[in-house]
Amino acid sequence: MGDGMSDEGRPFLRAEGLASGLTTGRLRGPGYRQLFRGVYVPASLSVDARVRAQAALLIAPSDSAVSRHTAATLWGGAPPPDWHTHVTTFRPPAAALAATRPSANGGRRPRAARPREWGRMDVEQIDARVSSDRSEVVEHRGVRVTAPVRTFLDLAQDLDLVELVVVGDSLVKAGVVTTDALRTGAATPGRHRRLARRAAALVRAGVDSPPESRTRMLCVLAGLPEPEVNIRFVDAEGRVIRRADLGYRGAKVSLEYDGRQHAESAEQWAEDIRRREQFDGWGWRMVVVTSAGLNQEPAATLARIVEVLRSRGEDVGVRSGEWRRYFGPRHLRTA
Repeated sequence: MGDGMSDEGRPFLRAEGLASGLTTGRLRGPGYRQLFRGVYVPASLSVDARVRAQAALLIAPSDSAVSRHTAATLWGGAPPPDWHTHVTTFRPPAAALAATRPSANGGRRPRAARPREWGRMDVEQIDARVSSDRSEVVEHRGVRVTAPVRTFLDLAQDLDLVELVVVGDSLVKAGVVTTDALRTGAATPGRHRRLARRAAALVRAGVDSPPESRTRMLCVLAGLPEPEVNIRFVDAEGRVIRRADLGYRGAKVSLEYDGRQHAESAEQWAEDIRRREQFDGWGWRMVVVTSAGLNQEPAATLARIVEVLRSRGEDVGVRSGEWRRYFGPRHLRTA
């Protein structure tokens, strides 16, 4: 390949680079970057989850698949940040495993291929786990990856209820799976299915962002009525003129998440003011929820929501303390 390796814009093995004419010195120089042990990319290549996935599969057993957090990211989901690239390797069929067991006369049959063909990977920055289940593995944009439903179910092993709902909401928003498909998948036998079933039952279509998922879950886990997602306001011709992230249509109360960008953008700030004035004109009360309101002061956020709903005649209150397991300074998340 000569210098062509640098033009391909993809991960490659050290042996492949040397065979193409690169030298060890050049691989160590500024033109290349080592992603994992023995895997390089051109320094000019923008490294994202997909590139890391491609790199991990180069040194994984041949039938491995990208999974869990990394798979969710590749499908357009929003898993919690994790510095690992996640891979699932697969055990060989029972017949192949039997070849490694002692024979009846005390001898040993030929040893099955290890670990290049199967087994755990011991590579820094790669979280690899072994599975016997080879189902729901597909190719997505040139990468072997677990399908969306399996990705959701696998993540039940790693995530808590709220973050699993966040992933489910985001996968549905990305258009790669439906709420029905997640619930059907969670109804099958398997590990961590109790958590998966509960989370799948709480996944909703139309959620725009992880903070909106968390705001909804804060209400649900506190025993408040579940707010409606993505409430649309239409004009006389039926055209959508405004949307509310979350809300209670009967009480005319909306819950709106405001991230830092709302305060830092003058244009967004002005639009927010116009929006709130329009909501006021329609008789709606808006409760603004911030990152601090979810992560630092969730009790105060719940108190504000309850106060506004009660002012609208709703008989509500914080009737469950389950929310404390998932919200507050001990559970700080990136919003």
